[in-house]
Amino acid sequence: MKDLKLQKKDQYNNMSAKDKLDQFHYHEMLDRLHVLMSTLDDHIIQHPVCKLEKEISTNVEQALSLLWQAYQDTGKLSDKKFESEK
Repeated sequence: MKDLKLQKKDQYNNMSAKDKLDQFHYHEMLDRLHVLMSTLDDHIIQHPVCKLEKEISTNVEQALSLLWQAYQDTGKLSDKKFESEK
């Protein structure tokens, strides 16, 4: 008979990567996205080159927009997956 720890480890290893994600993983992702967006705003968007060069500014704003969308999507997924735990 297998040790209980080994059985749990085997069950964990047989799960898909998505099944291993818990609510904290989604919270952590939201935090990381917020850090990136804040850094982008503080150090790139506020930089004089970005303010004066339209092409650069447009590209950076598009990147920020995509990060914002990822933030929103992550929050919605988290709410959907874990609403029963609230």
